[in-house]
This record gives sequence, C-alpha cells and structure tokens, in this order.
Amino acid sequence: MARIDLITRITTTALVTWLCLLMLHGAADAQSPLLLGEWHNVQASEDFDLESRLMLHEGGVAHVELAGRFSQAYLAASDDQDVQQLADIFPDGLPVQIVADGTWTATDDSLTLDFPDPDLMINGGNFEAFITTIATVLAAPVIRQLNLPPEQEPAVIATFVGLLEEDLSEQDVTDQAFANNGQPVAYRLEQGALILTDADGVDARWHSLTAASVEMMGWGQFKRRTDARAVWKTE
Repeated sequence: MARIDLITRITTTALVTWLCLLMLHGAADAQSPLLLGEWHNVQASEDFDLESRLMLHEGGVAHVELAGRFSQAYLAASDDQDVQQLADIFPDGLPVQIVADGTWTATDDSLTLDFPDPDLMINGGNFEAFITTIATVLAAPVIRQLNLPPEQEPAVIATFVGLLEEDLSEQDVTDQAFANNGQPVAYRLEQGALILTDADGVDARWHSLTAASVEMMGWGQFKRRTDARAVWKTE
C-alpha cells in the first residue's frame, strides 16, 4: 500500500508539473507571434541621427542593426574633454554602426534581448582603426617636438594606443549601446507600435515593418541619406 501511495504521489506531482509547463508554453506561444517581424526606431536631432532595426524571428532568434552619426557640434559641446578632442579629429562628425545577432524571449509584458558579441564600426572602420586614428593625431605633436625619425613614429603611436585602450574598450561602447542587454524590459503594443520602457521610465517607440515593403538599409544607404540631410521623423 505504501508503495502504491508513493507511486501515486510521484505520478500526481509529475502530472501537475507537466500541466504547468504546458500552460506556460501556451502563454508564450500566444504572446510571441505578436512580436515576430521587423521593428524600426528613429531618433533625430541637430546633434545626432540614430536609426535602429530590430528583427525578432521564430525560435527566439534576434538580429539588430544600429546606424548613427554624432555631429561635430555634439562632440565639441561634451562635458568630457576626451570627447571634445574628437570634434577636432573628426570634423565631419562621427558615424557609428553596430550589428549583432542574438536571442529574444518574452512574457506578456517584458521582452529580453541578448546580443553577446556585437560587431562595432566607428568612422567606417573597426574599433582598432578608430583608436589608431586618435592615437596618431595625439602622437603627432610629441613626434614633432622630439624631432623623432620616421622609424620611431610607430612606437610612439603604439604607446598612445595602449594608453587609450586603458580608458576605453570596444566592450565599453557596445555595453552603452545595449545597456539592458540580457535584462527584461517592459513593453506594450499600441496601434501596431512596440513601446519599450527602460528602467528610468523612458519610452522608445518601434514601428512594425514588413520584409515585402522595406529593404534592409545598409551603412552606405544610411550615410548617403544623412549626408543628403534627409528629413527624419521623431517620436
């Protein structure tokens, strides 16, 4: 009798667990299709333009593309002296692009995006080239002052590269871009738009796009668009 009671309890517990998992799976299936597809967000001002595209696919697969340009005026007006120097180094402004593949999960009111290894491009090149450009400019006065021969210039530039990398890494930049990476973010759907609310209560409005009517914008297209001073819609 004791053996039968034990088997009954085990079977009942397993059945309840299975039913709970089934209900949770059903709730996720009912919610997730509403988020599937491509979402588009644009932020624009006199200081910067930022266009983002977020793709949420079946199976929890996610892809994101961010492309923006920080104006010279924005860099020069920064409270950070290091950022102010960038205004002189990049007089045409500083273009930035991030592309990443990752995963997504959702509940009825929260969306979690995880992009573990984003690809970063700054000023049309990788992060190493960006740092080397800055180091070369900063090293130039030292090389002139010391009247160093050309064969010693690379060593001086490398020293500046090392100093810059102590204060700024590629991960520092991408961590700022994906401040909520891996953390649930509150969301709601309103009239075909996806509203994401960060921890500070700030809303970002993403509009739904269909693959049939919208072509994925590459960096070259974005650059031509911003260079032409296209009119951007702000939310």
